[in-house]
Amino acid sequence: MALPGTPGQRISDLCNGNHITQKQLAKKIGVSASQLSRIVSGETKTVSSDILIGVAKEFKVSTDYILGLSTLSVRKSYDISELGLSEGAVRGLVTGTVDVQILNRLLEHRNFPKLMDLIRIYFQDTAAKGIMARNQLIELATASLSDLMKEHPEHRGETRQDLQFLNAQKMGEHEAEIEKIKNVFLAILRDIKKDMDSGEQPGEAVTAAMFV
Repeated sequence: MALPGTPGQRISDLCNGNHITQKQLAKKIGVSASQLSRIVSGETKTVSSDILIGVAKEFKVSTDYILGLSTLSVRKSYDISELGLSEGAVRGLVTGTVDVQILNRLLEHRNFPKLMDLIRIYFQDTAAKGIMARNQLIELATASLSDLMKEHPEHRGETRQDLQFLNAQKMGEHEAEIEKIKNVFLAILRDIKKDMDSGEQPGEAVTAAMFV
């Protein structure tokens, strides 16, 4: 059963969603801009197989989606190597060791990419270098205060308070990153729990053909 809308409208939506002009798309798939424009406007009612396949490959969507035969944009014939999953990861999905329903909800959450970015930064020690540099500056400041306290013992009380305050500002090498990861992950879990409690289902499931 065909869905509302035309192939041209879906191509237009794909262009807008991927921030690419019709002229740029036409050049990429090897057709004239005017020919593609006629398809998008609906002046040309049929789409040739070459153009259909070209658009599908460019946007990595299924031809059925462009034709309005499926709401699922992801094509179902991915080679497993295109997904970048390890053998162990695929085995966990296929054998059911991994709860696919929960995995779907995690992957579909709007903040999941942010969580992955934070984890990547943690693994690469990107932020840790900045934290350590910050701690070194604090150590320089505390050393100066210690010298000042020795030279002016009459200010020992207030200087000691300043030292305590500065030392409290030091952070563990990965403390801030782990805290951010934890906060984002827990927020995602709370959202998923809320969706599950309300009976909301994850997105439409793809077929097993993806893993052939």
